[in-house]
Amino acid sequence: MSQRVSDATTGKRLPGRSRQEVLDVLAVGTESFVPFLQPDGTLNDPVFDCPTQYGSAYFGWCNAVLADQGGAEASAALERAQRVMTAALAHTADPSRGPWASGFDRRTLSVVNRLNHRDFTWPPILKTYLTLRRLDADLDRTDLDWAEVDRAIAAVDVEASFRARPPSNWAAVWMSGEWLRMQAGLSPTTMATFDGWIDAFFEAGQDSGFDLEAGLFFERGLPNAYDLFTRAHFTDLLLQGYDGRNRDRLETFLASGLRRSLAMQLSDGSMASGYRSTGQTWVLGAQVALFTGSVALGLGGAAEADAARHSAWRAFGSLAGWQRDGGPFSPVQNALAPQLRVGYEGYTADGHYAPLALAFLASAVTFGFGADQRPQQERLDDRPIVSLAEGAPTHRGVLHRGRISAALQSQADGVYDATGIVDLTFGSGRLLQFVSSARHLAGGPWLNPGLAVRPGAGATLVTPLGARRQTLASPLHDHLDGGLAFETILAESDTDTDNDPVAGQRYRCEVRLTTSGLDVREATPGASHHRSLLIPYLRDPGTGPTTAVTFTGHGVRFSLAEEWVEFSVDGELERASDLPFGYENRRGLCGLVRLDLCDRGEDLRWSVTSSD
Repeated sequence: MSQRVSDATTGKRLPGRSRQEVLDVLAVGTESFVPFLQPDGTLNDPVFDCPTQYGSAYFGWCNAVLADQGGAEASAALERAQRVMTAALAHTADPSRGPWASGFDRRTLSVVNRLNHRDFTWPPILKTYLTLRRLDADLDRTDLDWAEVDRAIAAVDVEASFRARPPSNWAAVWMSGEWLRMQAGLSPTTMATFDGWIDAFFEAGQDSGFDLEAGLFFERGLPNAYDLFTRAHFTDLLLQGYDGRNRDRLETFLASGLRRSLAMQLSDGSMASGYRSTGQTWVLGAQVALFTGSVALGLGGAAEADAARHSAWRAFGSLAGWQRDGGPFSPVQNALAPQLRVGYEGYTADGHYAPLALAFLASAVTFGFGADQRPQQERLDDRPIVSLAEGAPTHRGVLHRGRISAALQSQADGVYDATGIVDLTFGSGRLLQFVSSARHLAGGPWLNPGLAVRPGAGATLVTPLGARRQTLASPLHDHLDGGLAFETILAESDTDTDNDPVAGQRYRCEVRLTTSGLDVREATPGASHHRSLLIPYLRDPGTGPTTAVTFTGHGVRFSLAEEWVEFSVDGELERASDLPFGYENRRGLCGLVRLDLCDRGEDLRWSVTSSD
C-alpha cells in the first residue's frame, strides 16, 4: 500500500547541489519566456505573438515554485506568478471569452484553430493559488485581494468552462485541479460526484480508459505519450491527498503503469515512440514528475523505486539539453529554431508546450526531485537486460541492455511511425540517437533503419518494407537471449498495384542487443530480392555540430562531435549513397543513407556498434 501524502505543495525546500542543478534548469527555462510575458499577465508565443492554449497558467506555476524555493530572483518570480495566475483565472472562469490559439500551420506560420483548452489550466491555477496564499501567510503580507480570488475560483463552473468529460485524458487534468479546489473548500463538487468521474476510467467497452492488465491508459492511436500524461495526473491526484473509494484500485493501476513506464523509457531518457506527441519535451518533464511522484507514494517495490529514481534523472538529463542557446526553451526534443517547426505537431507551440514541460519539472520539485544526489552517468547507463513484448492492442516492444535501448513496432499506425525498429539509443547524455521514424519534407512514407527491396541492380527504385501496411502473422515475442522478433504479411501497395514486388509476401524481423549496439536479421522467407539497407539519420539537432557520414567497406559510420555509430551489412556492397538533406524526424533535420548489396537474397543481416 502506498503512502498518503496529503499536500505536495507544502514548500519544503530541497537541499544540496543536485537541487540547485534542477532549479537552475527550471529557472533558465522559465526566464527564457519572460520577454514574451505581457503586462496583463498573459504569455505570448514567441512565433505567433499571441497566447496559445494554456501556456499562461503553466508559466505561472513555474514562477510560483521558483518563488517558493527562494534565491536571488524569487521576488521577481513571485510578482510574475501573481500576475499570471490572475490573468489565467480570469480567462478560465469566463467561457464567453474566446479560446486562445490552438492549431498552427507550419508552411505559412499561421494560427488555424482556436479550440477551448481551459481543461488544462485548472491544476496549475490551483497549485499556484495554494502556493501564493501560503507564501503570503508565511511572509505576513497581502499582495492580492484573496477574498476576490477565492470568489473567482469558487465561481468556476466545470461543466461550462471545461470541454472534455471522463474518461478523456483532458478530464484527468481538470479533475486533478478540481480536487485541489475541493480541498480548499471552494468547490461544490461532492466526493460522490468526484468518485463517479474516476469510475468512468475503469469502465470497460469504451474508446478510452484504463487497461488494467497492461497498466495503460488507452485512447485513439494508443499514444505512449498520453498514457504517461494521464497516469502522471492521477499520480499527482494521489499525492495531493485524494482518499476516496477509488484510491486503492488507482494505486494498483498506477503501480502497474509504473512498470510500463520504466520499460518504455529509452536509455537517453526519452520515451519509446508510439503515435503522437512522443517527441515533445513535456514527455520528458512528465516522466520526471511521474517517477518522482511514484517514489513519494511508495508505488511498487524497492527495486522499482530504485529504478524510478534513476529514470527520473535520466529523463531530467534529456530535458535539460533542450534549452535553446539565447532563445526560448524548446517544446520539442531538438533545439532548432521554432520557425522551422521541426518535430512540431499541428497543435505544438512554444508558448504552451514548453511551459508545460517546465511545469512538470516544477511539480517534480515539490514532490522531492533533486533531494537525492544525481547518479553518475555510468550508473544511469547500467541497466539490466530487459525485453518487453506487448501484444494487442499496442503491438510494441522494447529492449534494454546496459546503455543500449531499442523500440520496435510490429503494427505501426502509418500516421506517425513505420513498422520495425523505430528507436535506437546509445545512452544518456548523447545526441547521436536514431529515435523516431523519418520522412521526406515533400511527403512519402515514414522510414526506419531497415530492409528495402528493389527490382534490379543499380540505382533502381526501392520499396522500404517497414513503410508497407502489414498483417500480423506472428506477434512480437522473445527471441534468443534478450531479443525480440515478429512476422507479418505485406499488404498491397496503396499507389502501384501493377508493379508491386512484395504484396502478399512474408516479412520477418529479428533483433538482439549487444553491449555496444544490436544485431538484426530481416527476411522475406521464400522470396529472393535485390536488397538495400536504408538508414535515416539525425544530421542536425540544432545544437551546433552536424553529423558527418563516412562510408566503410562494409557499411557506414556516422559521427557527431565525439560520438560515432557504425552500421555494417553482411554481404558485398554494390553501391553506397548519402542524401544529406530533405528529411526530418522528431529529433531534427535528417539525411538518408542507402546501402545496396550486390547479390539477391531472402534475408539481410546487419549490425550496429557505437562509441563508448
